[in-house]
Amino acid sequence: MTVTAQEYPTTSVPTEPVITPEAWYGADLAETGDWLYRISEAAQRELDSALRHVEALGLSAPDFGKADFPLPGFAAELDDIRGELEGGRGLVVMRGIDRARYSKKEAAFIFWGIGCHLGTAVPQNGEGHRLGHIRDLGFSFSDPSVRGYQTSAELSYHTDMCDVVFLLCLNQSKSGGRNQFVSAVSIHNEILDRRPDLLEVLYQPFYFDRRGELDEAGGKPYYAMPIFSYHDGMVSTRYLRHYIDSAQRIAEVPRLTSQQNEALDLLDEIAYRPGMFLGVEQEPGDFVLINNYPLWHLRTTFEDHEDLPRKRHLLRQWLSIPNSRGLPETFRGKFKNLEPGAVRHGIAVRPHPQPKPPPDAADLWEGLDAAPLSA
Repeated sequence: MTVTAQEYPTTSVPTEPVITPEAWYGADLAETGDWLYRISEAAQRELDSALRHVEALGLSAPDFGKADFPLPGFAAELDDIRGELEGGRGLVVMRGIDRARYSKKEAAFIFWGIGCHLGTAVPQNGEGHRLGHIRDLGFSFSDPSVRGYQTSAELSYHTDMCDVVFLLCLNQSKSGGRNQFVSAVSIHNEILDRRPDLLEVLYQPFYFDRRGELDEAGGKPYYAMPIFSYHDGMVSTRYLRHYIDSAQRIAEVPRLTSQQNEALDLLDEIAYRPGMFLGVEQEPGDFVLINNYPLWHLRTTFEDHEDLPRKRHLLRQWLSIPNSRGLPETFRGKFKNLEPGAVRHGIAVRPHPQPKPPPDAADLWEGLDAAPLSA
């Protein structure tokens, strides 16, 4: 049996451009650089002190909280950054940490501690991981049970299952692996101007492949929601073109229409247009924060180092933040709690006695990264 899109909610479609701070153009941001936040020496001293404090308590990430990682001055700056993520441009890159001063584990503790001050980390996969590792595990993205962060493939423009995605670069790849960020609100306004008929299509449900991450035992291997929704004067989006295309393998999912394909192609054409996106080379020690509702992000394909200790390695948190926007009814099926400031659940955890470790946990920390924290 084929399901029908009428089973799923939609919102009204704006007839005028949506003018909010996150409706930016990459060329403009590249000129200003005010999305780049320099971590001060005073903040770095606080981070070092908090790291020593949590180590003295005998705690490990992700098993400590905000109170265990005190940041008496820097916490106020993190509050401002959270305000920029929701209510501002939706993008912040924090730079200034000397990665070489920390082992991987120490860097992970700092990363987790900052996340505790920004919000609440939610599960990123069915294993319940809240502190995620982004590495090429040699898998193929063409396998429908594999998620993109486990490969070296290009991850085309997409959003994640959280308010804010938070990344720390531990190691860069040999080449490639560049981040691009684009305002989906600006794309929305461009389509309104050029093809309002296709904007109407993008406000209707599309079917997404769950890639093995089911909400419950026996659940459907897909979900449906619009790419664009409008609520409280804001555009919120959900987009993963690869997962929309891969959902077509499921027999009960309706085939994409020619108009839907035309609308998706127009989205990508605009998103990849020079001047629309901001490209960022995330260096070791750089923190990146992205609001997933108004912005999309991608990662280019990469070639990795042969040496295991040098291979590309990022850490990731999916954060619910206390100042998050309210979401429209179109998000309920996937995000559950729609209230402003709600802790949204991320990906449903499978029933395990305890979360399983990442597949490469044995080589994540000790023995491969010997640079200690210096005084």
